[in-house]
Amino acid sequence: MGLVLAMSIFFVIVTMIFIATALLLPEWMGITGSKAKEIIADHQQESAPAPDAVPDLDSEQKPS
Repeated sequence: MGLVLAMSIFFVIVTMIFIATALLLPEWMGITGSKAKEIIADHQQESAPAPDAVPDLDSEQKPS
């Protein structure tokens, strides 16, 4: 019984540490934070290809 109680307490403590870390340092846990989302959106705008560089696949003739 003592081992079950000790493992349960350990599980609760580790879970609380994980939740605190996830809230305070989301990038450490693999969670994309709001600042990272802003940076990703900024990079996507900078590296977006020109509209004429993307081929229009719908206008190509398909063999019959």
